[in-house]
Amino acid sequence: MRTKITTTLFLLSVLLFCAFKPQENGQLYFMRSTNNVGSMIAYKVYIDGQLVCHLKNQRYSVHNLTPGEHTVSIQNGGLGSKQISLPMKISVRAGKSNYMVAINGKTLYMQEAVESSAQQLLKRLAATEQCLPAKKD
Repeated sequence: MRTKITTTLFLLSVLLFCAFKPQENGQLYFMRSTNNVGSMIAYKVYIDGQLVCHLKNQRYSVHNLTPGEHTVSIQNGGLGSKQISLPMKISVRAGKSNYMVAINGKTLYMQEAVESSAQQLLKRLAATEQCLPAKKD
């Protein structure tokens, strides 16, 4: 009798583990390596319309996202035009990384980078540990 109960509990726990297995996320890297113009101003990074990071020059941030399609954009955080880039749709796959590079030319925009190029750029940038300022109570 005790063996039947133990076996039943074991099988139930295995079934529950398989049924509620956590979904694997993908990663999204935002990289900023711009020239001296506007280098003191942090860009605001948005994913699906929500502010997720203040990204300074020569920095990158990493965000875990559920697989599927997401919309990303960035905004100049300075006193000037508050220019926001055109929204860009990206497809995030489980266990894979996407790389976005902020480009500041006549207009502010993002460009998706291939992994080999992104890895070279990441070596020259510092990670952003705390993307958003701490909230004041």
